[in-house]
Amino acid sequence: MKRTLAILAMFAAWGICACAASPQATLSPGESDPGDRELQRGIYWYHQGCTRKALDHLRAAHELYSLADRQAGVARSLIGLANLYRQTDNPENALLFYDAAASAARRCDEQTTVAQALSNKAAVLIEAGDLSLAETLLNEAQLACRKPGSATAMILNYRAVLSMKARRYDEAWAFLDKAESSGAETPSTVAATIRFTRGKIRMWTGDYEQALDLFQQALERDRRMGFARGMADDLLAMADVHERMGHNEDALDCLERGLKIHALMGRRQIVMDNLDRLASLAEQTGSDARVSVHYINQWLAGERVDVICR
Repeated sequence: MKRTLAILAMFAAWGICACAASPQATLSPGESDPGDRELQRGIYWYHQGCTRKALDHLRAAHELYSLADRQAGVARSLIGLANLYRQTDNPENALLFYDAAASAARRCDEQTTVAQALSNKAAVLIEAGDLSLAETLLNEAQLACRKPGSATAMILNYRAVLSMKARRYDEAWAFLDKAESSGAETPSTVAATIRFTRGKIRMWTGDYEQALDLFQQALERDRRMGFARGMADDLLAMADVHERMGHNEDALDCLERGLKIHALMGRRQIVMDNLDRLASLAEQTGSDARVSVHYINQWLAGERVDVICR
């Protein structure tokens, strides 16, 4: 399940289905608040898959907001940190930080930020299979978030995911239609998330050609935004569809590309869960994946150039 890995118009996009928003969305050109600058940098590095650097900037943002007693900023920085923990497969810390973010946002009556924290927490619970509590949180988030925009769009996207898991596909599709009319085109990664969810519905209902088209649309948007996790999840989803269609060479291509990105981001569990599958597809197609596996193992061991993260 994707994306997930949201603030202002942006943090809502960091969620269940591999999506986030543009790092440029945080500040207007004239702003120079040091906490805002650190938060923007943290989001930028998060998109690039540079976990350590993102963590440094998000912690700095939290410290600056705390020092200035800016609770709205504290809440946004905590959501960023929670998203980062979620990306690095630490759901326990993610849940803890989303709760702290919601508390900080309530203290300053930032209802949209409350909604973002609750909806992102719901996304983690959906991934863990706690659908009942996730639905309760989404109800609360929707009550808090009354304005159209990306936060509302992501809440509706998560509702669609819940409906999809219950095999209520028409209901899920309707939620996604509402999400798109709620401002999903800005930022573009929110649009990518919704296309990804649509692709999942089409895949689960056997409409593989349409699913591939939707995943490709999501990939193009994530690529334009430079959102590494989104691209990786899009590629793995495309690999799933190709494999179901018996297109093993295309499945291998997408799987290799997606696993390389996940390995560069340090997402060990996803990579380890798919290495045998990679080897099987390589064998079936008569391909040699040893070079890719070599680099994937190096990157998982922390041996990466990090030129992007400098």
